[in-house]
Amino acid sequence: MKFIKFNEITIIGPGLIGSSLGLSLKKKRIAKKIVGIDFSKKNLNNALRNKSIDEGRLKIDERIHGSDIIFICTPVSIIDEIAKSIYPYLSNSSIVTDVGSVKNCFSKKTINLFQKKSFLVPGHPIAGTENSGAISAKEGLFKKKWCILTPLRTHKKNKIIAHIWKVVGMKISLMTIDEHDKIMSITSHLPHLLAFTIVGTAFNIDLEKKEKLINFSAGGFKDFTRIGSSDPKMWVDIFLHNKKYLLKTLDNFNKDINKLKKLIKSSNENKIFEALKRNKEIRKSILKLSD
Repeated sequence: MKFIKFNEITIIGPGLIGSSLGLSLKKKRIAKKIVGIDFSKKNLNNALRNKSIDEGRLKIDERIHGSDIIFICTPVSIIDEIAKSIYPYLSNSSIVTDVGSVKNCFSKKTINLFQKKSFLVPGHPIAGTENSGAISAKEGLFKKKWCILTPLRTHKKNKIIAHIWKVVGMKISLMTIDEHDKIMSITSHLPHLLAFTIVGTAFNIDLEKKEKLINFSAGGFKDFTRIGSSDPKMWVDIFLHNKKYLLKTLDNFNKDINKLKKLIKSSNENKIFEALKRNKEIRKSILKLSD
């Protein structure tokens, strides 16, 4: 697709993802103006300070009518509410997209609304850090990462959103909403749930001095639990909005853990080795597919 330049792009919720997107869009000069909307004056000021947005607003109003593209970069729990609140102000040509980690966040009512006016393209750039807020924004955050789009219907406007993410360095994958949420429950949501949990497990251990646990934590513990320092509120929203698939994935994980527990309990060295070797080979084959 030929390089497109927009008059105005609005980012609702210029936090880590939203502000990083703003910085990337500005570097590529893809829009004449980037507007940020946030209900937090402090975060909005941080976004203005790091120049990820050109103009800051503390409320959603009729001014959003002038935007060609609207990115909803809020917590998953309010994405649907935000989409409905901006709808009355949108032009017929505007395109709305989001960055939520769960794609079943849009209600049928909202989806039906966007069939009448404007256009909705659910999306999920798979990028981020354990930090949050505009203060943590990073230009280049999206380079060589995947962005999943879950189009609701076939239309050339889907390609416009794909084009924007490609411009900031992302690779694009198209899939259904349910396919996305099932995959994320395995590759992202379960690992985060385990990381949060294992930290609590570690500190419930019977040690007189907890400092020993910290001092002698190997790299594996620190690396794995790094994501356990992510924003708890954000992850509560994600866990609850994807509970359908997360609970199924958790059930399967528990079955595998219990099998391994039984093998360890019975000191079945050969079968433990076979299980670990098999999983190592599976990981290798997955990494080959991603090359």
